[in-house]
Amino acid sequence: MVPTLPTQKWRQVAFTSDGLLDPEKPVFVSLLGKKGQGKSKLARVIFDTYPYDRAIIDINGTDKPTELDDPESGYEQITIVPDSWPEDLRQEGKPLTLYFQPDPGKDDFLEEQDKFIGLCFRHGKMLVLIHEMGILAPSNRTPKNVKRMLHQGRHRKLSALMCSPRPITMDSLVLTQSDLVYVFKLPNPKDRRYVADVIGWEPEDFDLAVRELGDHEYLRYDDSESEESDMKLISLPPLPEEEIAS
Repeated sequence: MVPTLPTQKWRQVAFTSDGLLDPEKPVFVSLLGKKGQGKSKLARVIFDTYPYDRAIIDINGTDKPTELDDPESGYEQITIVPDSWPEDLRQEGKPLTLYFQPDPGKDDFLEEQDKFIGLCFRHGKMLVLIHEMGILAPSNRTPKNVKRMLHQGRHRKLSALMCSPRPITMDSLVLTQSDLVYVFKLPNPKDRRYVADVIGWEPEDFDLAVRELGDHEYLRYDDSESEESDMKLISLPPLPEEEIAS
């Protein structure tokens, strides 16, 4: 039986003084599940609490920030990945957030995304949100800068939120390097078995916990908790609508 965390405790998923996450400590977070169940919304809730420089890779353009329309927001859209962090775009006293929507029709589609990750890796002390990690880090074909991020990003104080609808298509390194794993509905049993195997959970228990999830409910696996802890794998209710909209 997976314990359920009360709704009012959801704020533990934040880079705040009362949250689970410390912005001074790098963290890798995987968010997995079928489209429309809330993984991208949860990712943005976490993302919006991070106080330093940030970046978003959004292949489908479904999470284009409304802040891009506000010239005072500190959000900037780029179409070409620069060789160095574009300090000229920074507004004085504000963190800089870069939004990048790569073109899947280009021959260098994957290379451009990897170059963007390299930009973030070199910059350090920032948070990057990746909406299609399975495309950026395909199984056994993960590009060099993504590998650097996963293996060495903590040394650069780089944090990452990595979303994917199909974890089985994603390099296992993503999950093995994740401090937290959020799992929404996963219809394919192969995906459920894959996640259970990688995090080291009993496959039958994990499968049941995922299948029992209601719409927009999700599980949280915390790698930092001891094996005996009741908080290592917990069930969470949907995010409050008023908090998502705020």
